[in-house]
Amino acid sequence: MCEFDSRCSGSDDLIGNALSLIARGSWAVTGVYGDEAEPPIAYTSGLTELGRPELVITGIEPEYAGPLLNEAAARIVAAPGLRPPTTLSDLQSARGFDFAMIDVIDASQLKVTAMLFGQSFQAAQLVWTDSNGRLPWDRGYSLAPDEQPLLGVATTAA
Repeated sequence: MCEFDSRCSGSDDLIGNALSLIARGSWAVTGVYGDEAEPPIAYTSGLTELGRPELVITGIEPEYAGPLLNEAAARIVAAPGLRPPTTLSDLQSARGFDFAMIDVIDASQLKVTAMLFGQSFQAAQLVWTDSNGRLPWDRGYSLAPDEQPLLGVATTAA
């Protein structure tokens, strides 16, 4: 599930694992732990094969982001019209938080996905609210910008 890191569990055969899941009609989730310079990031690889945008989330450790991405991916696979800009709510693994889905402009951090699909994929970021239900573009958002870097721009209030 995650890139080479001592905190990871499971196989580090990211490409082989992703190809196996994609061949079965599913997707893989890759997580990258954060450090002092960069927050964590997790993303899917394989939704492209299902005609959907890949999903990415920043600022959440892989062990929490993985279940969120899997649940959100299952939802967008089941609902083909679910695309940015929209809000995903009631995700069981989200612990009461809602997520705005925005188009990703810079997908350079989705390295496994790029290795599999080149630059020919679309991606959507799941942007989480702060404890007051505000998004990064809302007045009064309580988190620092580097806690949840945005890879795109909100086109409307989702």
